[in-house]
Amino acid sequence: MPVYGISVKEILKRTVIVEAENVEDAVRKAEEAVECEEVILDVDDFDDREIVPSEYWGGGQGS
Repeated sequence: MPVYGISVKEILKRTVIVEAENVEDAVRKAEEAVECEEVILDVDDFDDREIVPSEYWGGGQGS
């Protein structure tokens, strides 16, 4: 029976409120908060799931 590599990707998403001078500064502050682990996404932040053939298996099918 053939085998297949299937990738499961789950996307987490959270909107954070940031005080900043402009949008670029707000993005930078959010990135810093994530890097410093002030913002940690968890299961409650689930947004979407994608299940597709693995790109590492030549379209999903193995030998």
